[in-house]
Amino acid sequence: MLHDQEITDLVRTCQEADKRGPDSGHAGQAAQDAWAALYRNFHPQVLAFCRRTLPGDSGEDLAAEIMMKTRFRLDSFDASRPFGPWLFRIAANRCWDEARKNRRSEPLDDEGAAQLPADAPSPLEQLITEERRERVREALSGLPLRQRFALTLRYGAGLSYQEIADTLGITRTNVGVLLLRGRRRMRDRLAGEGFE
Repeated sequence: MLHDQEITDLVRTCQEADKRGPDSGHAGQAAQDAWAALYRNFHPQVLAFCRRTLPGDSGEDLAAEIMMKTRFRLDSFDASRPFGPWLFRIAANRCWDEARKNRRSEPLDDEGAAQLPADAPSPLEQLITEERRERVREALSGLPLRQRFALTLRYGAGLSYQEIADTLGITRTNVGVLLLRGRRRMRDRLAGEGFE
């Protein structure tokens, strides 16, 4: 996982090479290496975000598209600001467009999102854990889009209230309201199913 300063340095490397143009030689290779590091760091998070916000979609193609769009927009990024919220705003906007277009309510595909510890639990424990995850995925997929996005950004991507507000283009107060309502709906849905 890259730290904030490392991310800023990598973004600046890409931006400087972009300003020099395609014949930037060593700077071009440095930019490719910098982007590869950013991609490795953020692609899994973007993929998980896509899978959680768009139930039933594997998210692979969409995550790759979002990362490509991000690379081509790096020149418009203000490197004095945090990169994560800017990237997740691109991801949220693209996923929002896709969700409106498809209007799906299928269960989420959370393959690989939760990794088992090295000493794997028994088959019974795995079954119970998978059943709980499935119930949570179903409850999440039944939420209104804005609540689903806010919960996924908070608990899936680990963004702060302010970062979520910046990402979704709403006030910090509205983020709190969305999270509160989303958690309540999740709790009500899960309690109604006997979820402990």
